[in-house]
Amino acid sequence: MMTGLKCCIKKDIKEVLRTGKVILFAAMVLGIAVMIMGFTMIFTDIPDALTEQLPGFDISALESMMVTLYPKRVAGSVGVYSYYIGVFLSLVAILVIHSLLPKEIRNGKWVLPLEQGYSKRVLITSKCIVYGLLAFVFVFIGYMLYFSVAKTFMLNDLSAGNAVFLAMIHGLNLFFIITFTLLLSVCFKSSVWAAISMIGTILVAPDIFGMLPFGKYLPTYMLTIVYDTITDHSRVVGPLMLNILLLAFTYIIAVNRVEKLSVSR
Repeated sequence: MMTGLKCCIKKDIKEVLRTGKVILFAAMVLGIAVMIMGFTMIFTDIPDALTEQLPGFDISALESMMVTLYPKRVAGSVGVYSYYIGVFLSLVAILVIHSLLPKEIRNGKWVLPLEQGYSKRVLITSKCIVYGLLAFVFVFIGYMLYFSVAKTFMLNDLSAGNAVFLAMIHGLNLFFIITFTLLLSVCFKSSVWAAISMIGTILVAPDIFGMLPFGKYLPTYMLTIVYDTITDHSRVVGPLMLNILLLAFTYIIAVNRVEKLSVSR
């Protein structure tokens, strides 16, 4: 199985490079970083400009809003960056990959690999590894680059060690989002439901579950950790373990379902 998996991984890496998905991920990560930093430098200076132009005018509400939206402290700023990555990059990635496996099966792209002795399990596993790790690597690198640049002109209240920790957690967030999307796409009759369920989870679950007393143990709390720049490492253990268990469970269901599907040209 390992030899077959290595060959499939090489094939999927070539596919990712050929189809431009690497460029898409890189552009999203870099574009969001530039946007947030640009907004931070532009909008946080507006209250000072208004104070000079309109002396005596109460701008405390505007200042408070600017600090909340685009803080000039590193911890708050990387939290905003993490939120935009968690929402917009995830949204684009889900829309791009949710139909990947079903289309390959439907268009007969699995026929030749299966005839050559590769198993359906290997084909699914390879996709999850390649696309999941692609997301992890780009999010981790993007987070660390953002942190490195932000601390040069913002008040640095986040240590490098905690930045690495949070970068890894957010990389894992995107890894789980991608792999769950791929696996769910073959669990449902229509891959659209996989996209809808994952998008709904990302957009709604962190806020709703965050208000519940047991919310900190749920998988989506890993998103809250990076959004709020929580540096207590122990708080990630429960959600991470549950994510791993759910992923293993979903993987088993997906493989069993695909094994029952007939693949033809």
